Amino acid sequence: MHLTPFALRPMGQRAHRIRGVTLVELVVVITITGIIAAVLGSFIVRPIQGYQAQVRRAELVDAAEMALRRTARDIRLALPNSVRVTTAGGRSMIEMLNTMDGARYREGPGDIGHNHAPTQYRLRINATDSDGFNIVGFFRNITVPFPSTTRRLAIYNQGVTSADAYTDAGLDLSAGRVITNPAYTTFTIDNDDGAPADEHRVALNTGSFRFRWASPDQRVFIVDTPITYVCNPGSAGTITRYWDYAISATQPTDPAAAPLSGGNNALLTTPVTACTFSYSPGTNQRAGLVTLDVTVADTASGEQVRLLHQVHVDNSP
Repeated sequence: MHLTPFALRPMGQRAHRIRGVTLVELVVVITITGIIAAVLGSFIVRPIQGYQAQVRRAELVDAAEMALRRTARDIRLALPNSVRVTTAGGRSMIEMLNTMDGARYREGPGDIGHNHAPTQYRLRINATDSDGFNIVGFFRNITVPFPSTTRRLAIYNQGVTSADAYTDAGLDLSAGRVITNPAYTTFTIDNDDGAPADEHRVALNTGSFRFRWASPDQRVFIVDTPITYVCNPGSAGTITRYWDYAISATQPTDPAAAPLSGGNNALLTTPVTACTFSYSPGTNQRAGLVTLDVTVADTASGEQVRLLHQVHVDNSP
């Protein structure tokens, strides 16, 4: 008996045709997927772009704010009436004399601790003071003994003719000054000779130096270095900090020339497309005011951020 192929199939099993995906179906799927991706992309791209823009702006603000905060800190530590601002060659510059410490000098005998009645403990103004003077209390930012051949002492700088630290800083001892010149006068700060030591004592190395004016608040400052911030705006503009250079009677304007070239410098931020430094000295009734106006830019996108920062200056000498 001869069997047909159909007879060899198990009972109940049907024949199935095996088929694949046609080209038309594949094109349809790809087209639909593209449409869905485009629709979804329109909702996703803008948030991503917004996030990237936000990050970019935050980085610009951080870069500018860091420079402004550093400048503001130095301005607050500046010797009273030593802030000065100028522009030259398209650059904006602000300079100040940095104080590393300050206190009140003794002008009377007082009644705290041991006997301070002898005149050796008190500062004589507009007269030579060969025996030094005491501070009412202690300096806070130095460790005694503090011998200095490079620092300066300043009393009652008013930033005007005959009472200007920038001018007096380079002069000899032929007249009273508002600031010492290390070339002629160095000093040492140590605990006083009383028991217990309840004050710091300043000893000058020369008996010929004399301070010109008394401070209404008996304030004396230790000055260490001038500081200059130079903003050179442009497509690759910069803000640079200069310090540890020689004090000049006139404000330096060229970073490549002395005295700025003789000190140290550090780049604070870039690129700075625009900047303006201005200063209002104030009066006896109100503090001075420094305004820092800086614009920084993102090179790739061309986006700019402008920051305006104002710093109050205590000019009470």
